[in-house]
Amino acid sequence: MSKIVELRQDRALMRPNFDGYKLSLEPVPVIRQDLTSAPLKAEPSDEQYSLLHVELFSMQNLLIVDPWSRTESYYINRKGDVVRVSYDENKGSPNPMHIVYRMNQEENDDSTPIWKCKGQYNTTFRFISEKFCVLCDGNKRLFLFETGNRSKAQEWQVVATTNIYGSDIELEERGYVIFDARLDILQEQKQISLALGHVQRVDSSQARSSSTHYMYIHWAKWILKDQQWQLEIVDTLECKGSIYYCAFEPRSQSLILSSNRPCIWRSAKTNKHTEGEPLAEMAQLHEGDEEDRTEISSYSWSQTDDDILVKFNVKPGMDKNNYHIKCVSNRITVKCNDETLLDNDLKEKIDHDLTTWTIENNFLQITLVKQDSDMYWSSLLANDLGPKENTENNTQQNCLPLEQQPIANLEAPIEDCDFPMGVEEDEITISRFNLPTKSITHSVIMGSNPPLFTTSLRPGFPLAIATRQDVDCSLWLQQYNVTKPDEWSLRHEGNLHAFGYIQASKQQKKFMDCSPDLGYAIISESHRHIFLYKSKYDTANGLRNRNGPQVTIGKQHLVTLDDAGEVLGLCTANSTATLLTEKFIMFIQIES
Repeated sequence: MSKIVELRQDRALMRPNFDGYKLSLEPVPVIRQDLTSAPLKAEPSDEQYSLLHVELFSMQNLLIVDPWSRTESYYINRKGDVVRVSYDENKGSPNPMHIVYRMNQEENDDSTPIWKCKGQYNTTFRFISEKFCVLCDGNKRLFLFETGNRSKAQEWQVVATTNIYGSDIELEERGYVIFDARLDILQEQKQISLALGHVQRVDSSQARSSSTHYMYIHWAKWILKDQQWQLEIVDTLECKGSIYYCAFEPRSQSLILSSNRPCIWRSAKTNKHTEGEPLAEMAQLHEGDEEDRTEISSYSWSQTDDDILVKFNVKPGMDKNNYHIKCVSNRITVKCNDETLLDNDLKEKIDHDLTTWTIENNFLQITLVKQDSDMYWSSLLANDLGPKENTENNTQQNCLPLEQQPIANLEAPIEDCDFPMGVEEDEITISRFNLPTKSITHSVIMGSNPPLFTTSLRPGFPLAIATRQDVDCSLWLQQYNVTKPDEWSLRHEGNLHAFGYIQASKQQKKFMDCSPDLGYAIISESHRHIFLYKSKYDTANGLRNRNGPQVTIGKQHLVTLDDAGEVLGLCTANSTATLLTEKFIMFIQIES
């Protein structure tokens, strides 16, 4: 089982006397720069209708910041050009735009420009060092560029290019995005690790639930061997939920993922299927036991560190007087009148004196207490018989509707904005997937609150994760020691005071970010408003709480976008925030 990691806040970074934000009517300087060609925004095809497709096409940030120079950012226009936009902090004005690479030199098999194929994903790219960048065209092609001195807007040079292929990739798979990319030098050999995302529709006969769309994250390595760059797909992670965070740790031995659904290794699933074939052959030798096998699979079970919960559907017209349960240390027997529902040896021993059972909500629920606490049961019954553990039950112990659940803290009542829309029943986790062991080594349980956003605080480091902690927004960086690969945690790097509560009330938000020095946070709607929050403002003119310290407040600004079109991208620097819209590049000047 994975190790549970707690998010521990640094009290020195918190400000308990912070008393919110005061709306400022002072105008915010905004500089507009006209676009010679509109940004490229991919449009989904008729078959790309799932929520996963919506997130890829509509919520993707199309303005990519250079982590090594935060005042420089890049986007792709409809002509297929990679355009550099930058802001001169010394002059207080933007620099002219420059085209650093033209994608229209490349064509697909149908001799149609690749940036015009309907249904392909948005072009994504990641800066992996001060001189290199990896780009995916949204279809099946990867580019490795040498960017030179990016501050001088030099033209990019193609170092290598390849199609995305591998044993884990089907021939008809098309459309990829780069979730993360990282350059490492291992044993004097350059290696680029890539997390490539692709949404695949699965036939209903193969799907394990009503959802028919899965997110495949292909773990790829692009290695320089004998002066040639060779791409290899080492494994694939499959998930049918949303991906909130995806980043490699240093040295790229593990991938950190946050999702509202479990992710599984494709290779592990294949191995289980292969190992299960001899069991299927053995089952054919016991054709007369079909009735017993039906009984074994007529229930579900789940576990905690101390207990095992076994659930049966109550038969129509039956009550507790019709059921008979008998448990000894290593065996369980369940009968309904003269019908035997379960009679088998258990996987491990239990404390049978503490066994309890009840009938609730049309379920017969039997609680078994483990004799060896903290032991993980791989199956309920001996010889691995019976159904697999129902892990969804672990997140649904409280069967009361949300509005009927008790308030944890009576001094801070729960409000509607405390829950993201539509995810009250989801359990969000941040998991560390280790490639050598093909396992999840560490997990952070987030409850029903997904990460708010991700941002780059330091060049060359993995992206920071922003999470809601009470009313605040806390930013976390991976803490990893090369000499101790079994140890991993998230370090509290900074705090955006009261921002966690504020963002929850913005139902139309599209992008969120903060400056690298955490001097301000910004929320962008898709069309009209930009909300700017500065935590360093004043001390509320000496205002104090009764018998408490002096109160501090922040400043809030509202920027209205007039006739700018949809906001397609956002990036931040300490002194400016840059917006990409359908018609303009907009620089919001941040005064300290």
